[in-house]
Amino acid sequence: MSVDGEGGPTALVTGVSALVAGATGFLGGRLAVALKNHGYLVRALARSSSAASRLAAEGIEIGIGDLADENSLARAAAGRQVVFHTAGRVGDWGPAEEFQRVNVAGSARVIAACRRSGVRRLVYVSSLTVLGLPRTGTVVDEESPLAAAAADPYTASKIAAEELVRQAHDRNGLETVVVRPGVIWGPGDTTFLPRLAALLRRGKMVLIGGGRNHVALSHVDNLVQGMILAAAAPAAAGQLYHLTDGEEISAAEVFGLLAETLGLPPPRRSLPFPVVYASACLLEAWARLRRRSTPPAFTRYGVRLVASDGHYDIGKARSELGYRPAIFFRQGVVALAAGALSS
Repeated sequence: MSVDGEGGPTALVTGVSALVAGATGFLGGRLAVALKNHGYLVRALARSSSAASRLAAEGIEIGIGDLADENSLARAAAGRQVVFHTAGRVGDWGPAEEFQRVNVAGSARVIAACRRSGVRRLVYVSSLTVLGLPRTGTVVDEESPLAAAAADPYTASKIAAEELVRQAHDRNGLETVVVRPGVIWGPGDTTFLPRLAALLRRGKMVLIGGGRNHVALSHVDNLVQGMILAAAAPAAAGQLYHLTDGEEISAAEVFGLLAETLGLPPPRRSLPFPVVYASACLLEAWARLRRRSTPPAFTRYGVRLVASDGHYDIGKARSELGYRPAIFFRQGVVALAAGALSS
């Protein structure tokens, strides 16, 4: 395989076989189609053929399997040179044991299946939250330490899973690459921007500390480009990369641009972080008391995410992978106006 630093993988990748775990999800589905368009022989892991009907309609092979079943994972990975692991439980709500079961134990089974099937490279999607969502405006790169203590079940599970993947590198011939995106957005997003849009429509959106903090965003197509490059670049073996849009943008700008796109007034109210965080604690307590399966309007993790302030350096991905993010929130959010956000 080879890559073209500007345009992504070249025609020389034609015939490389890949499995996408999590292909029925937001990121995985976008990745599976992009891989096929780049000439890869793509198999999509799905729990059932009906769950992956949209991908089957794109001419993508469907492999039936589940993160809880290593044998089915091994069958799906058989004959594949590259596995992209995008599957997992993402979110700010749910039992800690469920995050561990899906994200940690599930990743361990993916690794084992790759070894059994002779997969050459595993590309794993982690998250920048493993660095603890700093609020100091510090510059963060791949050498920055992981969070000393995870403040939520999702982060704890991603730290543990990432460490499993990194430890698996160069064992039984398996190369591993870890990529860390920021908040993933773009067409097909059903969580981040739709939840913000709902708060804006109800007039419930509040800036935290004036919204001056910088947020790390990853457009799904930028991230897909970076993942394909990470699968092909020889230098990426055993490495990890931050894959954001590389755009310096504040939370206030994000909310304001989203409101403008929706034809709504931007949020005017601002509250200190401790006040909003305490409110999230109360909302969570009330939701748990009522045994709600869905999260409250905002959670402690959500508040920490929206209020985080870090400058995530993508220089390593630029220099080693030829990563060139091409879609930025200031322009790209307009393209979503006619999509899911308009409802």
